[in-house]
Amino acid sequence: MKDVRVTTAPRTSLLLKIENSLELLTKTSEELLQELENKQQEKAQVKLTLRTRPRWFYQDYQEPQAIYRQSEIRRVEEQLRYEFDGEDLDIALEIVASLDHRGFFRGSLKDIALHYQVDEEYVEDIREFIKREIEPLGVACKNLEEFLLLQLEELYPDSKALHEEVLMVLRGKSRDLRARELLSRLKLSPFEGEATAPQGGSVDVVFEFDGSDWYVFLMDDFWDVEAVGGGRSLSFVLELRRRLLRTVGELIIERQAGFILGKEPLKSLTLGEVAERSGVNLSTVSRVVSRKYARTPVGVYPLRAFFLRESKGGMSREEILKVLKELLEGEGKDKSDAELSRLLSKRGINIARRTVNKYRRMLQR
Repeated sequence: MKDVRVTTAPRTSLLLKIENSLELLTKTSEELLQELENKQQEKAQVKLTLRTRPRWFYQDYQEPQAIYRQSEIRRVEEQLRYEFDGEDLDIALEIVASLDHRGFFRGSLKDIALHYQVDEEYVEDIREFIKREIEPLGVACKNLEEFLLLQLEELYPDSKALHEEVLMVLRGKSRDLRARELLSRLKLSPFEGEATAPQGGSVDVVFEFDGSDWYVFLMDDFWDVEAVGGGRSLSFVLELRRRLLRTVGELIIERQAGFILGKEPLKSLTLGEVAERSGVNLSTVSRVVSRKYARTPVGVYPLRAFFLRESKGGMSREEILKVLKELLEGEGKDKSDAELSRLLSKRGINIARRTVNKYRRMLQR
């Protein structure tokens, strides 16, 4: 038998592969897109396929976000009074009274049916009429998928396969180019609020909640880059960036959904958790998160705002403050710092008396 010599070639580390492109990870999506367009113009082994960029990503995040105008509700009600009368009008107005600020139906068909002593299907028929015949199209849809599908049916009534492909893109299970471009042109809610001209600001991630499911959109998902020769390392970096941003978005939804909906304080979440799930080092994650903004149902936030180190008890400071506030308003009222520390300990929160004192001062208690 011949001797077999095995030569172990050193594996190029991730850092070495991207060391000349690390600055791309820190750029915002808008800055990155500009750089890619410049590279394409310079014919630097880059071919950029840019689909229509969804307007959802453009946001002047220095100003408060616009909410729906009351006139939008009034216009809907005026149309209902023209289309319905009697009990049907009462049911229709009840449906509209259950809309959230974006025009989605958040009420209960069953409760409305019981109140008016009619079948639930009867109420659903009225809702169906409203969403299809009343302007804006889709008002009273139950969720995002229903709203998007309604728009697709209006635009492409005979393209059922295309409808399904767009929904697959929405669910993160397809990257079909035509479907992505079409999705980028659709509205995300019936009510869009006061129209404002973009001020040059943009966000990198959009978190969308339709009442039951969360969706994470990345601006990076709406372009494709084909790089050849020496440009192949660029493709590697861009795919890494997209994958890490997707992981960041998914972890934020898993941990901070309550906060994003304005119902709970921020929970503990670290960049290290992203690094562990993604299999990259902490510094790479830090670069990707840096200077990126996310649009949520309750406002625009820096991605870093969703990351909080946990205390010794595994809870964030905001969570501990919430528990302490509840104690001070209940059984812990008029208790000393030491007594409060013991009460917190019974709830699995082990912090020192002086830390309790500091938190009481923060709560102004």
